[in-house]
This record gives sequence, structure tokens and C-alpha cells, in this order.
Amino acid sequence: MPLETENKEMSEKRKGGGLIIALLSIAFLGASGYSYYQMTEAKKNEQAIMERRDQAIKELQLLQKDYDEAVTVSKQNADELADAKARIAMYIDSLKTMKADINLLFKYRDQVEVLKKERKRLLAINDSLRKYNVKITQERDSTALALNVRTSQLDSVSQKAKQLSKVIDEGSILSLKNLTAQGLKERSGGRYVEKGRASAVDKIKVCYTVGVNRIAPVGNRSFYVQIISPNGITLGDNDTVSIGDRTVNYSAVRQFLYERQAVDVCEYISSITKKYEPGIYQIAIFDDQLHEMGKVELNLR
Repeated sequence: MPLETENKEMSEKRKGGGLIIALLSIAFLGASGYSYYQMTEAKKNEQAIMERRDQAIKELQLLQKDYDEAVTVSKQNADELADAKARIAMYIDSLKTMKADINLLFKYRDQVEVLKKERKRLLAINDSLRKYNVKITQERDSTALALNVRTSQLDSVSQKAKQLSKVIDEGSILSLKNLTAQGLKERSGGRYVEKGRASAVDKIKVCYTVGVNRIAPVGNRSFYVQIISPNGITLGDNDTVSIGDRTVNYSAVRQFLYERQAVDVCEYISSITKKYEPGIYQIAIFDDQLHEMGKVELNLR
């Protein structure tokens, strides 16, 4: 009896020990499974955080690109844009080295949103300034064009005025008619006789008629007679007059009042040496602007 009882007790103990082992095994497996689940969830969370971080970096890089394009298009508010770019670069560097911290990620996400709003503000300012600059440039170009057109018109008017003045000046030049030259011998009583031999000539008489020009202004005028001997000497006064780039050596000058009527003029010119050389004498008449009015030759034998 006692032996059977002992065997029964031992059998019950074995059964109890197996149950405990089974329960412990179940508990261990449950704990292991829970730990695996937690590890898996942690990895998923870390991966999700890192994906959000990468997304934040991409958004910041896009912001950077927007600022680069804004500075390229326009130099307006460039300092503010450069400062914003520097802060974006700093946030990108920080995110690249960030650990899987959801709180820190949210902080950076908030900064990204702040930067987006700031970008919108700065780009709006930049665009407004650029448009204003374009408008000012267009107005300046328009003003410059109008000024150039006005200047061209004034130049054209001035040129036409000069041309008209030139036409009037040319049209107001007095004409010369009946230009003649004679060799004369002075007789007693102040009479002159025409001679053709140089040795018999005392003076050369030059006569001409100033024609009528209704455009020419009334006033005092001066005409110059030039006589060049065969050896190139200027007879008479042998003086010089210059106007602008014109210079004339003249033998005599006649001043007269022009009243839009014909004027007859005669000059008696002596030789410097009191003797005339045989040959051809060149006679020319110049007006008060030293325009050559006419010329003639006198041949003394």
C-alpha cells in the first residue's frame, strides 16, 4: 500500500513538472514573439521617419533651386535670397546627419513650412521688383527712343535750315556782267587813250556791272579786283584779305551801296614798277565773301 501510494505521488509530480515546463515554454515563445514584433515595428517606424526625412531634404533642395533661378533671372533683393539659401543648406546638412527621431523630424518639418512661406514672400517681392525694373527699363527705352526721334527731327530741321540758308546765301550772291579790261595811255587833261603795246600803257582799266538780285539784301558791299602780271606779281595795292579759309591778294577794292539796282564800276590800276611787261594779264573779280565773280585776260604786246 505505501509503495503504490508513493508511485502515485511520483507520477503526479512528473505530470505537474511537465505542465510547468509547457507553461514556461509558452511564456518564452510569447515573449520572443512580442520582442520580434517590437523590433519589426521599430524598424518600420525608423524607416518611415527616414523616408520623411528624405522627403524633407528633397523639398528643401527644390526650395534651393527656386532661389537659384530667382537670383539668375533678377538681381533684386539678392541679399535676402542668399540668406535664405544659406539657411536651407544648413537644414539640409542637419537632416542628412539626423537620427530617427520623430520629434526632431517634426521640428524640421515645421522649419520647411516656414521656409516655404518665406520663399513665397521673397519670390513675390523679387517678381514685383523685376516687373518694376522691366517697366522702368521700357519707360527709359521709350523715353530714349522718343528723345532720339526728337533729336533726329531737330537735326533734320537744322539740316534743312542750313540747306535753306545755303540756298538763300547762294541765291543772294550778286552777279557780274560786262567784265572788260583795257590798257590805257594818259593824255593831257586827264584823258585816256586805249593802247595795245605794254610800253605805251600807263594804267589798266577794269570795268564791270553788278547785276540786280532781288533776294540779295540791301547794304554796303565790297568787290575786289585782282590783276596778276605775266611774271606773277599782283599789281596795284598788292594787299591781302581773308574770310574763313579763303584768302585773296587784290589790286584794288571798291565799296558801294547795293540797293537792288545795277551798279557800274571801273577801276584804274597802275603797275608797281610804272612799266607794264608784255604778255597776258589775268584779271579776276571777287565779292565780299571772296567768291570769284568773273575773270578775263588782257594781252599786251
